[in-house]
Amino acid sequence: MNLRRIVEHELHMPFELDIIDVLERPDLAEDALILATPTLVKESPLPGRRLIGDLSDTHRVMAGLHLPATSPSEPAGGSDPAGGSDEVRT
Repeated sequence: MNLRRIVEHELHMPFELDIIDVLERPDLAEDALILATPTLVKESPLPGRRLIGDLSDTHRVMAGLHLPATSPSEPAGGSDPAGGSDEVRT
């Protein structure tokens, strides 16, 4: 799974990753207002963020979550595909 690889190899801080199958737990999807999959919800550190759609691009995922990317190929200052929004659709 790409998301697990991203957090294990790119995130250099403690993290908790819960993967929830919304077909098995529709109650959790409803409680979290998840209307599309895949949806990645970052709760901490603040601000919280949501990424909806393709999670295969490591740099877009890290930028969308406002987390530092470790790749030297990322432009200085990083990028924010969300344009400051709390929700990113890829």
